[in-house]
Amino acid sequence: MKNFETNEELIFGLIIDDLDNTITPANKELLRQWRQADPANEKTYQEFLNVQVNLDKLVGRLDIDAQRSWESLDKKIENTPALEELPLFKKEKQNHYWLKIAASLLILCSIGYYFVQKNQHVVISTDQQATVTNIVLPDGTAVKLNAATTISYNKSNFRRDRKLELLKGEAFVQVAEDKNVQFRVDLGELEAKDIGTRFNISKNEHKIAVIVEEGKVALRHHSSKKEVLLTAGKIGLYNPATKELIAANNPDLNYKAWIDKNFVFTAVPIAEVASQLEKAYSSRIDIRGDQLKKRKLTASLKYQTLDSALAVISASLQCKVAKSQNTYTLYDN
Repeated sequence: MKNFETNEELIFGLIIDDLDNTITPANKELLRQWRQADPANEKTYQEFLNVQVNLDKLVGRLDIDAQRSWESLDKKIENTPALEELPLFKKEKQNHYWLKIAASLLILCSIGYYFVQKNQHVVISTDQQATVTNIVLPDGTAVKLNAATTISYNKSNFRRDRKLELLKGEAFVQVAEDKNVQFRVDLGELEAKDIGTRFNISKNEHKIAVIVEEGKVALRHHSSKKEVLLTAGKIGLYNPATKELIAANNPDLNYKAWIDKNFVFTAVPIAEVASQLEKAYSSRIDIRGDQLKKRKLTASLKYQTLDSALAVISASLQCKVAKSQNTYTLYDN
């Protein structure tokens, strides 16, 4: 296994085959053993994967044919005498891939989310500190992703089967009109069927929530077949532990604040205020002082920066605010 680990040319070829989804079962097992043998090996694999992710993401943004572009690049490489004279640039797949890596690293930058496409199956994930990420699905449906969110869909037949899967996190969906194909969201144990809608969906290990802003959503439990119909201003809640599915009036005025930073608080305990702000701004807020923890806030806030929002809260509650790195602290005077 040690000889195998030091054969970089072989390893890189296996990684490329794995990313291209052309690797044989036997080679995939060899690659798996190599990845597990040393954390540095796994890091190398992830670096290859991140390059592929960013290339696919860039292709999606520019709306270009990746395969055709790389074929064109390969022809240019093959027809370049200066490169052919160098042993490093033989006409081998892995060396072409290294040129692609070098070219991509010159133009790619981190923007807070990852885009992976394998056999037309697309997975998009946002990181823990990401700002709102805007995605447009193949049918024109607009999706806004909150931080720490993962969605997936099948790109090849999405117009025929408009199904989006929310694996975790939170998203706001504005569905493009299509009278022939209904839009669906797979939520694991539940499925949400749209009837001309704008809605907010969230999913974690404790609950699934669907809040309808406009139109209607039919929320259905797969195994029990129970279904609730949600109209504008309604929320559908599902508890994975109890299997309870209910519909009610939405009491949360700030359910979209993670998008528009528009908060309305009416006698809300400061701890709850801090929790909502932390979610919207991806920052930590500590509350210090027994008296301050008992206070409640009544205010309307609409600020793009957390500093501005906390300045208003500080003035309203007559407390002080301090910042250390990515943590804010509110404390009594």
